[in-house]
Amino acid sequence: MMTLNLVNPFSKDDIHSALAAETSEVLTFFRAISPDRFFSAPEDIWTPADNLVHLIKSVSPIVLAMSLPKTALRMRFGKAKHQSRSFSQVRETYMTFFEKGLAIASAQYEPQVAEKSAAEREKILAKWDKKANQLTDGFAGWSEADLDFYQVPHPLIGLMTIREILLFTAYHNMHHVNDVNQLLGKNKVEWFAPNEP
Repeated sequence: MMTLNLVNPFSKDDIHSALAAETSEVLTFFRAISPDRFFSAPEDIWTPADNLVHLIKSVSPIVLAMSLPKTALRMRFGKAKHQSRSFSQVRETYMTFFEKGLAIASAQYEPQVAEKSAAEREKILAKWDKKANQLTDGFAGWSEADLDFYQVPHPLIGLMTIREILLFTAYHNMHHVNDVNQLLGKNKVEWFAPNEP
């Protein structure tokens, strides 16, 4: 049972704390799923393994972007022309696509699980732990202003500031944990306070 309960993050420290807490909670959540359930789901439904592999694939480009020289990001994607949206605004923007049935993972983010084995399960869990920790480690060297100045593309939403893409990641992780909770017949988990701080 997940116990994470965070206020809506916005500052660099809040986002870092939220993602660091999620990294641990997501790992604990998926590790608690038995090996047989980890790889099983009805036809055309992602298994818990598929959901976690998708999260790994979703986090990886953000890890890469935050590790690049900032001048490379500016040259490739330009500087942000809008103020960073709040956690709730980012969530609502994504849910607009989701409710229209447009939130479909492109090929780059489609999960591919090599095999259904205990060894593969451990490999996936370890990869999540490594990649998610690389994301939280990547905050060093980023100022509050940097998070609002630089931007990267989201496949559905379009260009988002680094702050926004991090807020999206915090929500996206929770969204897929709740998909798995539904698959397992468990209650939805709310990780963030419903109102803006």
